Amino acid sequence: MNTYVILLRAIGPITHKVMSMARWRDAVAAAGFEDPVTYLATGNMIASGPGSIETVSERMNGVVADLGLGPSNVAVVRRPAELRAVLEANPFPEAAAERPSQMQVFCFADRRPDFGWTADHGGPELFAVVDGHLVVDYSGRISESSRLGNLIEKRCGPGTGRNWNTLRGLVERAGAREQKDT
Repeated sequence: MNTYVILLRAIGPITHKVMSMARWRDAVAAAGFEDPVTYLATGNMIASGPGSIETVSERMNGVVADLGLGPSNVAVVRRPAELRAVLEANPFPEAAAERPSQMQVFCFADRRPDFGWTADHGGPELFAVVDGHLVVDYSGRISESSRLGNLIEKRCGPGTGRNWNTLRGLVERAGAREQKDT
């Protein structure tokens, strides 16, 4: 059994009416995953199961579709070690320490998105690429960057972002599960 972190794209109050987190956990358990646990109410899950990331991604996207969500609600699956590596790289240590809610880590369905466009962005945000993930420091101006998420997805494909605190919480919980299982 492997531990996985599952991040759903485009989850919010409207989608919660279609698929509650309790319903998602139940469906994931019924699909053969062990001990699915959601973290916060924003489409974050930790679950254990067999298979590769690609296989688990297919299965998770099938569960999400069966629950009535649309094709924009993509499940992005990562192993805890991948996300831990992003945290350990910590490309913006000052922001991580002082304003972690103003940093986001974007994970994409495509494991190798094109980040070439970030060098020419020209906005106040700072970008760093860590192992196929895009880390964005909004420099304390997240409310002024409302269109950046759409630009990132347009350039990199379907994905989802989590703030530094949320990612840290997911990695801590997933890591504790892995240690318990060894």
